[in-house]
Amino acid sequence: MVKMNFPSKDSGIAVLVNVDNCIGCRACQVACQEWNGRAPPKTSFSPTFTNPPTLMANAWKVVVFHEITREKILSFEGATVKINDAVEIIPIPYNCLHCATAPCARACPVGAIKVSPEGAVVIEASECIGCGYCADACPYDVPKRGSDGKYYKCTFCVDRVQNGKAPACVEVCPANVFTFTSMENAVKLANDMKAKGKEVYGLDVDSYVGGRVRWVFALSSDKASQAFKKQFPEKAVVDAESLRESLKSISIPGIGIITAAVFALGVAAWRRERMKKTGSKKTKEKKQSKGSGGE
Repeated sequence: MVKMNFPSKDSGIAVLVNVDNCIGCRACQVACQEWNGRAPPKTSFSPTFTNPPTLMANAWKVVVFHEITREKILSFEGATVKINDAVEIIPIPYNCLHCATAPCARACPVGAIKVSPEGAVVIEASECIGCGYCADACPYDVPKRGSDGKYYKCTFCVDRVQNGKAPACVEVCPANVFTFTSMENAVKLANDMKAKGKEVYGLDVDSYVGGRVRWVFALSSDKASQAFKKQFPEKAVVDAESLRESLKSISIPGIGIITAAVFALGVAAWRRERMKKTGSKKTKEKKQSKGSGGE
């Protein structure tokens, strides 16, 4: 289905998310669970509309509701004061952003994370060893550990995409939030929105993720200054020292296990070869002994 192959950040597929159009209906969230056969997680009341509160192993897409405030300036007898005039709810449909050069795929020690020719970043559950490298390497906190010890996330509906269909969440949206298109066209559309006063996230991000992500978000600038700041990290990177430390506990024993396995295989091969030689020598001696007895 997929293989490790990072296409150019200017090619492949992309989705432009027009956040201003989102009505927070969660149809995309439900469609994602249904198409991928994920059991809906247990929900609970919380101070926010976001439910579940974050991405999970069985919730690959979550509509995150952000509260933003608008300020108003009051003047009285020459003095001015700023007050919060209104609170507005901004829903942002969130899932794996499918980075141009995905850090999770580069971090996986067994190659369980593949990248399709279209740019979809996919965790092959059958190959995942549950080490957590991908989660540690992801600046967007996307891969989540399941009850089986393996990691899961959005697949960009690669099974649909490779059969000429749009991702399930895109197809079901009633508010025209998502535009599934080529990366080239997504860049053009996003730049057009930017020229009209919207703020865009995803076209020019850190080199750590390849400088670009395949889920590009656009939102009115007056709202984006708060909502995007809450949703996306200031830098799409992870702290190198923290990542290095988190990998130590796995990488060092891992190297030891691999070394031991290679050594064991070497010993087994040497022993097998030695037994062959010993057996051959004994057979030869036996034949010679019989020949001597016949004279």
